Amino acid sequence: MGVNDLFCALSNERFNKYKIKGDIKMDIEKRFTLLQNTYAASIAETVNTYDKLKVLDTIVEKRKERQAQTAPFLNQQLGIETIEDVFCKLSEIYGCANWVIEKINDGYIATAVSCKLCVLSKKMGGANPCNGWCLDPMFAMITATDKIDAGSVTVESTLMTGDCCKVFINNRIE
Repeated sequence: MGVNDLFCALSNERFNKYKIKGDIKMDIEKRFTLLQNTYAASIAETVNTYDKLKVLDTIVEKRKERQAQTAPFLNQQLGIETIEDVFCKLSEIYGCANWVIEKINDGYIATAVSCKLCVLSKKMGGANPCNGWCLDPMFAMITATDKIDAGSVTVESTLMTGDCCKVFINNRIE
């Protein structure tokens, strides 16, 4: 019996010992969604706490510096190889923004019309989580992936202030 089998057996034994109302087991998809929602709520709470303590801007800048250093490692760990991968895989993993990416002549336009993090942050006080916890990390991953200059990635709008989050990535070689 491998470690994985042992862990599953112990988990099932514990679950069976402490049943909550009947025999309903939470399936993997529901657990995953619960974790995604809990993660988004945790970030929203953190951002609003930083904002109330008047340190949000400083923390966002420090995070941005670190993200440029860690982006290649994250790309490797998540199997991200292209600009499209950044948006698609992060949407899949975190389930936060519903990014749709479109190839255009000189790059890409990525658009999201819903975002759990923005909704939760607005409900918890209105602090803006977009740069420090979403856009800056993605931009660092994009620049690490395709060696695109950070100046080639621009934000047209966010869901904190508008009806969509729209990002333009110019990958035209000059």
